[in-house]
Amino acid sequence: MTLQPSYIRFLLIVALPLLFFSCNPTRKLKEGEHFLVNNYVIDKDTKLEKKDMESFIKQKPNRKIFGVIRFHLWLHNLVNEQRIAQKQIVQSKKLEKRNAKRIAKGKKPITDRRQLIGEWLLEIGEAPVIYDSLLARKSAGQIKLYLNSKGYFISSVKDSVNLKHNKRAEVYYKVKAAAPYTIKSIDYIIPDELVKYYVFADTAHSLIIRGNNYDVDILQKERERITTLLNNDGYYLFIKDYIHYKIDTGETHHGVNVTLSIKNFTQKFSDYSDSLIQKPHPRFYINNVYIQPDFISKKLDPAQKDTIKAGDYYILHNGRLKYKLRVLLNAIFIRKGELYQAHNTQDTYKRLSELKAFKSIDIYFTKAAEDRLNCFIQLSPILKQSFTIETQGKNTSGNLGAELGIVYQNRNVFRGADVLELKLKGGVEAQPTLNREDNQANIDLSKPVKQFNSIEIGPEANLYIPRFLLPFRIKFSTQSNPKTIFTCSYMYQRRPDYTRYLTNLSFGYTWKESADKRHTINPLVINFVKVNLDSVFDAYLTNNVNDLYIRNSFINHLTTSTRYTFTFNEQDIKKLENFPFLKLNLESSGNILRGLYQLVNSIQPNTFKKDDEGRFELAGIPYSQYLRTDIDYRYYFNLNEINKIVLRIAGGIGIPLVNFTSLPYERRFFSGGSNGIRAWRSRTLGPGSYHPKENAGFDQFGDGQLEGNAEYRFKLFKFLHGAVFVDAGNNWLKREDITRPGGDFKFDRFYKELAVGTGIGLRGDFNFFILRVDIGIKVRDPQFDEKDRWVIEHWFDKNWKQDYRTANSGRGYFTVFNIGIGYPF
Repeated sequence: MTLQPSYIRFLLIVALPLLFFSCNPTRKLKEGEHFLVNNYVIDKDTKLEKKDMESFIKQKPNRKIFGVIRFHLWLHNLVNEQRIAQKQIVQSKKLEKRNAKRIAKGKKPITDRRQLIGEWLLEIGEAPVIYDSLLARKSAGQIKLYLNSKGYFISSVKDSVNLKHNKRAEVYYKVKAAAPYTIKSIDYIIPDELVKYYVFADTAHSLIIRGNNYDVDILQKERERITTLLNNDGYYLFIKDYIHYKIDTGETHHGVNVTLSIKNFTQKFSDYSDSLIQKPHPRFYINNVYIQPDFISKKLDPAQKDTIKAGDYYILHNGRLKYKLRVLLNAIFIRKGELYQAHNTQDTYKRLSELKAFKSIDIYFTKAAEDRLNCFIQLSPILKQSFTIETQGKNTSGNLGAELGIVYQNRNVFRGADVLELKLKGGVEAQPTLNREDNQANIDLSKPVKQFNSIEIGPEANLYIPRFLLPFRIKFSTQSNPKTIFTCSYMYQRRPDYTRYLTNLSFGYTWKESADKRHTINPLVINFVKVNLDSVFDAYLTNNVNDLYIRNSFINHLTTSTRYTFTFNEQDIKKLENFPFLKLNLESSGNILRGLYQLVNSIQPNTFKKDDEGRFELAGIPYSQYLRTDIDYRYYFNLNEINKIVLRIAGGIGIPLVNFTSLPYERRFFSGGSNGIRAWRSRTLGPGSYHPKENAGFDQFGDGQLEGNAEYRFKLFKFLHGAVFVDAGNNWLKREDITRPGGDFKFDRFYKELAVGTGIGLRGDFNFFILRVDIGIKVRDPQFDEKDRWVIEHWFDKNWKQDYRTANSGRGYFTVFNIGIGYPF
């Protein structure tokens, strides 16, 4: 592709901000000061990660976004600290006099906003990092200590600096190291025979392995492993400080002998003496378990309580018990008579937290006898009932809309920590319509609609039960967190062209296989859609739209499906690490029902009759029959605290089967929108290279979809983050459709029909939610001939863009403004 002048101008506009923010950061430096631009670790002798060594460097260059822009330094340089300090003295005196007069007149004092803005810029910005030779020397020493901890005892680290003529400095840390020391032998000194037995019985899981490099971090992890092992074998009072190491490097060449010792338990001789005695570590058993499900606080907690004995548990409460005993006891894994095991305490805490019924959970133990512990579980209930109001505004190409939702929650509706959620949602919107009062031939869908001509309203009910409702018992692991979910919703939609009634009924189960794997299965999902068409619109569909897919979108239909979802997520919010995310959906609809109908008909002919188009019906409505699957894979690269890259690839396919030759409207694949290819408005892209002309007023959809996204995210300051993104993809039809030429999927051309968009965005991170604004720019549009698809070349051609928009009946916006809640992926 030859770069057109307009394309070059576009690239220059993108590059100008980079040059602006990368302006000379050394202009305010004093004589003899040098701006630190880079640290380099030169290491050819070890196999250690350079980023680990770099973490010990005390002076790091100013942070960058895009790898080149020192945005935070630029903010700092917007203001001059000395000038602000001097102005503050002058302005504060003037402000004091002015406020004294205001206070004398009974008015409120004022603040100097200019001063506050300057201080705010200094606070969120970064002062230039000036090279300090002393800190460089200390950094080299820290890297040397790190090398020692990894077994490189014979090593050296030297720092040097390259002071450039433009007041910039580059610091080099050169590492020289001989071969690392390895572990030659492991010995144990454990005077407590029972502790020795448990440690030796689990040496197969030891992290200290002969022949491996000496590593202090591994030794520390082994201390923690042994401590966890013993804590789960009754040793309630055992801590890792009882474990010590002795390292001997004298007798072997580049090898160390490790001796692990575990000291005996230490305690005072008596309450009246400071003398210490040593004895074998005590093991503890659980004596009694006391559960208080209505704990308020230590100050307000009443002394007198009612007591219920449920098996081996004691329930301490006041008044009527708020929760069923079965719900509480199923979440508790600490049992009388068993050895104390730390993981039972952790599992109990986790399961009680997952009930979402308590605002605080406290589990503690007290000594009841020489080898017995009493367990106390104090639970503070959250507010049982709550109301929330949700609002949302829309602006789709000048067509305005608004939504309002009222949500009621009862978090213990059946005294089983069940959550009942009732919603009432409604909205109004101005939408283009084919049923205008003006002449049908003069319809212009590009013009915004001035009045709210569309409304939708409906209730929704969800019930979350923290267990499986089944006629038989299933044993789950302690971390499975099983739930049964019932959903019922009804939506009334009225538009000038048609009225729709949507009913949804479903129930399902969800559970965790492990900390990062979750399964959800919905055995039955019923969707019923009833449509009443306006007479003008019905005539338009009959006479003007020769498209089976569109016509099937406006007829009554029913789906009875089974859905399964698998989610894999390795994110650890406590660690800044890279992690993957995977979501897989499988769905089957109408296949069991049709098989049953055919089986019955084979035994008793004509028991189930077909309609004029050869479709079986349920309650007089043809039901959908299809298979559908989609997958969404993402990988999150956490480069550092302010820079992150997210890559995503997603795709799916739906196969309509005999009873209904097209997918239901709500189960088709769409492209575009704030969570997809953001340079296209939702449902305006595709299918394939199809160019909608006559049917520009209808949503575009397909039987399959492929999409890829790349987004670079960076923190600007406290709550405001930025993003740059590239999106690509499209949707396609399964088979050729003469009314949508180019919309079918072909292996030899589908990659040529990928739409490409790019753009920038801002995110406001307000902790409890994220407000997102994105501007998408079209780069490649597949609706054109192959040679003309790089539409970015016409960025500055106003006439071309106007013709482009007119040809698409107003749907061809070159740039698209998106507002969303949360991240797009």
